[in-house]
Amino acid sequence: RSEANTAAICPGLDGIPLAIGLAAARAPALGVEVVAARLDDRFRLLTGGHRTALPRHQTLRATLDWSYDLLPETERVVLRRLAVFAGGITLESASAVAGDADIADSDVVDRLANLVTKSLVTSDGGHPVVHYRLLDTTRAYALEKLTETGELELLARRHAVYHRDLFERAADE
Repeated sequence: RSEANTAAICPGLDGIPLAIGLAAARAPALGVEVVAARLDDRFRLLTGGHRTALPRHQTLRATLDWSYDLLPETERVVLRRLAVFAGGITLESASAVAGDADIADSDVVDRLANLVTKSLVTSDGGHPVVHYRLLDTTRAYALEKLTETGELELLARRHAVYHRDLFERAADE
């Protein structure tokens, strides 16, 4: 059982070296099973890196805060809005959900490309249409930020309407 939990921790943390290192530092005190079981609360669990490390390297949240704060505001908005996607994202779905009167579809595409370059969004070109996704850790962080802005309900509705319309078009075809 311990080996299975250990094997689940790395992919559960999206292979992020800092997160894995923080989890490894917690394992002796909490046990591997507890660390694996509490990955859903990764920002509270993964704190207390090396005392000599820079503050942004002492917690997973601090690292994400640091990266997020470096983003231009429009990229922050797009990143937050993409958090409503639990799985794959296409350019079409990203534009439909993350775009609005203030952020044009072309701006969403540009911001998405920048977020891929900055490793905050991953891309998979192994399909006829490129698919994007947020790592689970990044998505959890962006969902917190989306909730803080009060936009979660609005974006969840846009996401639902987009997919409803997509399924209706597919049924018609």
